[in-house]
Amino acid sequence: MMFEESPTWHEDAECVRPENQKYVENFFANKPSQQNQAKKLCNMCPVKRECAQWALNNKQIWGVWGGMGPEQTRRTLSVNWEGQEMRHKRFPLCPSCKFKTSSLETKVIDRPDAGRWSTMKVVYCNNCKFVWQSRTSANAVEAYHAQEKKKKKRSS
Repeated sequence: MMFEESPTWHEDAECVRPENQKYVENFFANKPSQQNQAKKLCNMCPVKRECAQWALNNKQIWGVWGGMGPEQTRRTLSVNWEGQEMRHKRFPLCPSCKFKTSSLETKVIDRPDAGRWSTMKVVYCNNCKFVWQSRTSANAVEAYHAQEKKKKKRSS
């Protein structure tokens, strides 16, 4: 099993089915061919979106999650291989529908019972409605929109 404490959707995942247990090591392999085998299993999985969202929300920067390899996950989260925030010349794409950063926006949502941190930023895809929480992704999306605004201002 891949988690000690499994999210409720995990029991429906392809990777936990007994006939697929022989492929579990591919989810954390370094070889692209093994990662591609894991991604093929993800592409058949009924909870692919939930898995991707869980991985992003929990900053899982290693392994294949919801069909995303480690590089795509780190790019989406705008972090380096150590998990530290970094600015890329390339901005994140929607991990669910692959739409460009222009279709992403940040939103602030309330977190009842969160004490001092009663709100948080999330990234929202206007195309497929996929949402994930990541401060680093939100920072990158906001930087992208600020950059685009400057470009428009200069060209007018």
